[in-house]
Amino acid sequence: MSSTPARIVGALPTGCGKIATPEEIQDAVGKAMSAGSKLVQGAPDPKIGRTARIDCYYGLADGQEIADAQVTVGLASYSDATAAAKRVESTVQSEKDAGAKVSEVAVGGDKGTLLVGKKVATLVATYQATTVVVIAQLELVQANQAPSILGRIADRALSPR
Repeated sequence: MSSTPARIVGALPTGCGKIATPEEIQDAVGKAMSAGSKLVQGAPDPKIGRTARIDCYYGLADGQEIADAQVTVGLASYSDATAAAKRVESTVQSEKDAGAKVSEVAVGGDKGTLLVGKKVATLVATYQATTVVVIAQLELVQANQAPSILGRIADRALSPR
């Protein structure tokens, strides 16, 4: 019998290294990347029930902006599981409206939604009142590799250290 790994419940990690190190991201992607990463703390947003947010941008060379990140991983906590699920549904609908192809993928023992657009692949998932979003440039992660690669990164991000 296999057990489901522990998941982040409540307080979010305080730094990108606790979500995934640049080396873990590079190992998951299987390609060399710039070692730089950047952390951006998001703000609570009572209108949507968000209590905290953290975004980590990976694959940044010196002087690059966060928009240039090769991989982005974001975690957010919400007031309850319903609010978290609504945010995931909103993201999925927005990407579908923009023409993304949608499929269900594994995130460890859980499920997530993969959205493949013209330039990026986006995986969104929720565990209780926590959401994870992983975005990878299709120049780095090919669409056919995105389910397993982004699934591994999301699983790592949701697993506390």
